Amino acid sequence: MITQRIKNYLVGLGPDNPALRTALQLYTRLRGYQLHFSDRSIVLQRDRREVVLNKRHYPQVPMVMGYYDQLFDAIESERRGNKAVLDFSGPKLHRYVKRQVAFYFPAIPEEDGIDAYTRYYMPHPGDVVWDAGAHAGATAYFLAQMVGPEGKVYAFEPDSTNLECLKKNIDLHSLHNVIPVDKALAGSTGTAKFNMDGTMCAGLSDYALYPDSGPLKEVQTITFADACSELGAVPNFVKMDIEGAEVATIEGSLDFLAAHSINFAIESYHRIKGELTYKTLEELFSRIGYNARSSDEFGQMFTWAEPHRRQDA
Repeated sequence: MITQRIKNYLVGLGPDNPALRTALQLYTRLRGYQLHFSDRSIVLQRDRREVVLNKRHYPQVPMVMGYYDQLFDAIESERRGNKAVLDFSGPKLHRYVKRQVAFYFPAIPEEDGIDAYTRYYMPHPGDVVWDAGAHAGATAYFLAQMVGPEGKVYAFEPDSTNLECLKKNIDLHSLHNVIPVDKALAGSTGTAKFNMDGTMCAGLSDYALYPDSGPLKEVQTITFADACSELGAVPNFVKMDIEGAEVATIEGSLDFLAAHSINFAIESYHRIKGELTYKTLEELFSRIGYNARSSDEFGQMFTWAEPHRRQDA
């Protein structure tokens, strides 16, 4: 088994390094795939299907393999000769198969996770909703339909490439109730280094699995309480996918959350000090009287929390 230390070393070599290329090609071949490098892209192939990635996004090859079939089920592919191709090598318009709605994505599209996020709380018309880790805004789009013209969706996204696509999607779908916020929700207000690679894995470098795989830039961070003060409202519902920073964000806001009624849906499969974050999140929420539950029923771990314990819980 390859240890995380070895993985970090190989990733740090970069996509043009022969050792990294050999390791990735061997890894993919053992799992029934072929991997090809070009000057600007990586092609992952199996049977008559190909996924094309930007060469800079080489750390995502194992993740793509894990969701290979699901990607082709979820996103409309294009025909190139006798192959079905998903080209994620640069910003492009992609269409979800199930919902038949298209969005500009900077690279690999975010998963269609709205059913998971709204498992225990469905935003109502007029609600104020936060989409923390909004990526290109697909989830913000669905949340915007739920809250309607009287509601608001604040979409937190500090990655400049993701933010550009988010704004394009706001214009594309006339999302007048979606407000982009160029800040990272975090445990403290100030600045921090952000791994700005223009993908779903972009995040604060302190929590990134491979913090050196993309350009690091300083971004503004903001706590929960400070964001509420700045935006002028406490949200009814928060969707959160902030790549491991969820624990620090919640831990730094316990007193504020205890004093307000906010529903949460958090992607909690990230690892901090070897532990998946859902365990710590459940403990933190229970400390302030919230009812928290976690499940991987949607393919990866989510944690949902609500301020008052349900009678049927």
